[in-house]
Amino acid sequence: MTTKIWVGTDTGHEGDINTAANWSPSGVPEAGDDVYFENSSQSVTAGLDTLAAVTLGSLNIAQNYTGTIGTASAYLQAAATVCRAGYHYGPGTPIGSGRLMLDLKSVQSAITIDNSGTPTDTGKAAIRIKNTHASSTLTVNKGKVAFCGDTGETGQLASLTLNYVSNKGTDAEVYVGAGVTLATVKKYGGKLNIRCAVTTYTTYDGSDVISGSGAITTLYVKGGTVEANSTGTITTAEVSGGLLDLTKSPAARTITTLKVDPPGKVKYDPAVVTLTNKIQPITAAGVVAYQAMAS
Repeated sequence: MTTKIWVGTDTGHEGDINTAANWSPSGVPEAGDDVYFENSSQSVTAGLDTLAAVTLGSLNIAQNYTGTIGTASAYLQAAATVCRAGYHYGPGTPIGSGRLMLDLKSVQSAITIDNSGTPTDTGKAAIRIKNTHASSTLTVNKGKVAFCGDTGETGQLASLTLNYVSNKGTDAEVYVGAGVTLATVKKYGGKLNIRCAVTTYTTYDGSDVISGSGAITTLYVKGGTVEANSTGTITTAEVSGGLLDLTKSPAARTITTLKVDPPGKVKYDPAVVTLTNKIQPITAAGVVAYQAMAS
């Protein structure tokens, strides 16, 4: 196991992962190696599938790395048991990378995003990740991140956690695609736009948009605003803080059991939202029923 630092400037092979001289010490990374992208603006442009069959010990991309990894449509394929991006321990405020395309393959990975750069690709997150192991975890503290965000991409996560560094409402901005199998969401701030099914979803602050057709087994709204537009059934929704807003879509939806406790609030249109079981408890302050959707 060796520490490998990306250099990427070998004459005639600039940006090629599969060139020994582009690494310090010389040599293409092997299984178990700890790989670092730091203090460099040299992009990774070639050999993106070189490490496809290799499981790295760790993949580390500092915020002071300002090159790009991958292309607008092609990922660097490299599994890693630990992946960390956007970390910074020194003075100043480095701008980070505007494109990190990371396909972490089918290996269980603990993924942490501390920050990102401004996105290079219009309409895309700066950091785009794929992984298909059911026990992998993703924690986002700050930055714009997509997990299997494009149509047709599939992946799995045991847990997704959104934190914040200084701005509870906007530090983290995360997108999760429809093809993801996701067990647990814990959200302490930021913005989450999610299109897949979730087993247990808990939000304490920030803003959420749930769309597509994925079902939510248990939704806990303890703060912030959740726009639940998905046509998938919510089996149990417990709202004890913030707002569960069901008025942003005219699509027919069902909540099997809805529980509301002050100061939690729910907005819904009974013409399109079916509440199978009686709301427990029914509180005038807690539930606002809209009789008609705005045209």
